[in-house]
Amino acid sequence: MFLPLSLAATVTPSGDPTLKPGLDPASVTPGTLGFLATLFVVVLVIFLIRDMVKRIRRVRYTAEVEQARAQRADGAATAGGDDVPGLSRGGDGTADGGRPRPGGKHGPDNR
Repeated sequence: MFLPLSLAATVTPSGDPTLKPGLDPASVTPGTLGFLATLFVVVLVIFLIRDMVKRIRRVRYTAEVEQARAQRADGAATAGGDDVPGLSRGGDGTADGGRPRPGGKHGPDNR
């Protein structure tokens, strides 16, 4: 057991690293093509992360809007519907003086 350790301790590497005979230093480096491939992967990962963050943010905001709507619906149901203080009805029967509800026709409710 101590023999391999003693052999490993006695062998010292040479100070000048050299390649095997017949190898060209340019053939063992990644070169321009390797750099461009790595750069492409890095840029692709950055775009994927940005897209993922945007989608997660959108899902979180949609959940917050749905939760707020559910709380408003629960509050309106417990208050009796028409007797909600601070809520005025417009001429067309919509809440808040005829202003459109959040979301519109392209909102999260129309999937």
